[in-house]
Amino acid sequence: MSNPIDVSIVIAAWNAQDFILTAINSALAQKGVSVEVLVVDDASTDSTCTVVESVKDSRVKLLRSEKNGGPGAARNIGFAAAKGKWIAVLDSDDAMHESRLTNMLNAASETADVLIDNFCELNSDGVISNPFYSTSDLPLGDLSLSFLIKTNLVFSKVKSTGYVKPLFRNVFVKEKGIQYWPEVRIGEDYYFLASCLANGANAQVLDQAGYIYTIRDGSISSKMEVPHITKLLDFDKKFMHEHKLLKEELNAQQSRDKNLTCAYNYLVLVKQIKMRQILPALKNMFSNPSSILLLSLPIKKRLASLFKF
Repeated sequence: MSNPIDVSIVIAAWNAQDFILTAINSALAQKGVSVEVLVVDDASTDSTCTVVESVKDSRVKLLRSEKNGGPGAARNIGFAAAKGKWIAVLDSDDAMHESRLTNMLNAASETADVLIDNFCELNSDGVISNPFYSTSDLPLGDLSLSFLIKTNLVFSKVKSTGYVKPLFRNVFVKEKGIQYWPEVRIGEDYYFLASCLANGANAQVLDQAGYIYTIRDGSISSKMEVPHITKLLDFDKKFMHEHKLLKEELNAQQSRDKNLTCAYNYLVLVKQIKMRQILPALKNMFSNPSSILLLSLPIKKRLASLFKF
């Protein structure tokens, strides 16, 4: 018998009482596909569970984590319970266009293991942007691991491909034993997708833009700090240890290492300047001259906000 559920939509939630209904309703509103909505509560301390239980729709299932483990741990619970042919990740404060899933599935080839679309941003004024990526930022067709690695940079003009929210073929993920790393709380989507590609996934970028990403002040992804970069460097080492990379992928990883190291030195330098540690700051500048170039970032950001560049 064929699988009656086309897509399992996994929503990891923590203290999301104020916005999770928007995510759930957008999942239930998907046209042309059968879905189940798996909300994994990550030990919330607010009324998230009560809000989810108020939704009287048999397609919505609430799964409770015994302890707070972060988005990766919560998604692992959802992925393990997923019964659909495909699994979609939806953040608890985001949404999807009602035709997103059907458009993606209709455009997919039979050999695809991962489907990737573009996304739009919803700002605090309720305005939805144009698609985030151009076709040069995220070319249509096959996505390679080397391209994913070399376009996952920080403090760069390159638009990071780590923001995408793909659909994953359920059978592929489970047969390969791919899981989120629970200890990763920033960049968890990047490492999961990279692990899929390292395990031979056929990933296709589609000419669609159905995911709506909410820009929310205070999210961990909106402010990069020294500990975040340190963890990313450590997780990259773990990824390299677990997967044997080809030459092109190794070259891409070297570029990413250089970028993250430069970002680390820049953030340390900014901290030293703010604390008026003049001698350590000067030593940092001479030892890591590339980090000095990033000092213009705060100025450019302020100018952009003033003149709407």
